[in-house]
Amino acid sequence: MFKVMIVDDEPAIREGLKTIIDWDRIGFEVVDAAANGREALQKFERIQPDLMIMDIRMPGMNGLEVIEQLRRNHSRTHVLILSGHADFEYARRALGYGVDGYLLKPVDEVEMEQELLRVHESLEQEQHRGEQRQQPVPAHELVEQMLLSSSGKEQERAQQALSLGWSSYQVLLLEYHASRGDHLDSWGTYLEQLHSWWNMEQRHIAFRAGSYIGILTGRPYGERELSELRDRLLDHSASSELWYAAAGSVVDELEHLHDSYAEALDLLEQRFWFGTNGIAWSVNKLYHNESEQVEQELLPSPQANEWADRLYYAVDIRSLEAAERVLSELMSVCHLAGLVERDTKSLSSHVLSLALSRLPGSVAGSGPAVQACLALIPELYSAPTAASMIDLMLRGLEELLQSINGVSHESVMKQMTDFIRRHYSDNLKLELLAEVFNYNSAYLGKMFKTYTGESFNHFLDGVRLDRAKELLAQGMKVHKVASMVGYANVDYFHSKFKKYTGISPSAYREQMGDGQQH
Repeated sequence: MFKVMIVDDEPAIREGLKTIIDWDRIGFEVVDAAANGREALQKFERIQPDLMIMDIRMPGMNGLEVIEQLRRNHSRTHVLILSGHADFEYARRALGYGVDGYLLKPVDEVEMEQELLRVHESLEQEQHRGEQRQQPVPAHELVEQMLLSSSGKEQERAQQALSLGWSSYQVLLLEYHASRGDHLDSWGTYLEQLHSWWNMEQRHIAFRAGSYIGILTGRPYGERELSELRDRLLDHSASSELWYAAAGSVVDELEHLHDSYAEALDLLEQRFWFGTNGIAWSVNKLYHNESEQVEQELLPSPQANEWADRLYYAVDIRSLEAAERVLSELMSVCHLAGLVERDTKSLSSHVLSLALSRLPGSVAGSGPAVQACLALIPELYSAPTAASMIDLMLRGLEELLQSINGVSHESVMKQMTDFIRRHYSDNLKLELLAEVFNYNSAYLGKMFKTYTGESFNHFLDGVRLDRAKELLAQGMKVHKVASMVGYANVDYFHSKFKKYTGISPSAYREQMGDGQQH
């Protein structure tokens, strides 16, 4: 049995972990627990646990400080990090200390057991090799020590032991998403697969980098080479697995390798914004003048109501293409506004929900189809990238459109005039309709005038004022009618109505009232 120490300032967590996991079955024994970092260090010397399960945020000395102290004392104890905060900076720092995994609270029992099985496998391998190594350290372990160790001396020894003498160096990082059942088996399989593809003479060393698979290469990788590597991995993967790859910049000295690793790590942590090819790479800093680099100003955060209106209009005209344009542009604006993955998913779900909630009121019988599409929202939160999230929403919208008689084949002008008659009370602009129908606004305006004989604004006023006449004839008050047909300003409505009919709205209402009495 391998020894485990649980370190967490919450008693419920310490006791809960002891009971929810079948430790004996996995091959571990919980020998002690600690309520804070200092207590953990005091007990460590006596217990010498093989694995520490540690909370990051604790009063006094936090989990990262404990790990740093352990690594400074050359301890190779395995560590699984627990945190209630999905903080990339903490995750990156933890990976830098060579931790074995990073789990979010509340702890998922299945996920925890998978991590424990993986650590148990590593411990068994270490046990078989023996704690006192007599044989040379494998190259991939030296790379891990050089990049992941917090000890400067250990990094320096690893660098000297490698003695590669390559003309250039670059770090690639690979991440894969698999079904729960395949994850543990696949990890070792793919690392072995990479080892079998290359050897030292081919200037490639595959290694483990925290939750990622790393490759140290002496052959510079750009977009084409990285795409070819990812495609090769996909060919050897199960259909349920997805691969993502990132490459740091090329450096000319082994001592600068950590810069390339840090860049690749930063890129992979932004995987959500990767394109459909699932790769990202860094241009070598040597080719940039730092004084010429300008920090990009972030855009304002997108407003859900505005984007929901645009998506609703696209669905209302039965255009999947228009919906795709709206969603793609929304993702671009979210990225440029600096939104993180969780906030982007939350906003997108809100936009979809708001847009579809308007549909049953304008399309009879669409309620069940709308509910089926809304049922996809929980799946959006598990989408690994923005592109895959758009694909998921579009699949739902496509089924929705098919269930409400499919995409319209009417002419664009017929669709546009019908659209205005349905939405006359909205704040309609020619520019908005040009986006929805994917036309240049000036060109669309000319087409519209040719088709209707009126300008867009004149046609919209006509639709609104005809409706206003109907409402006034029912005896409604002028200010309420103005608001209902899309005029925020009552005086502006008054002048428009008088110009259109020759009399004021109130006079028209009285006239129609007298007519109904006779």
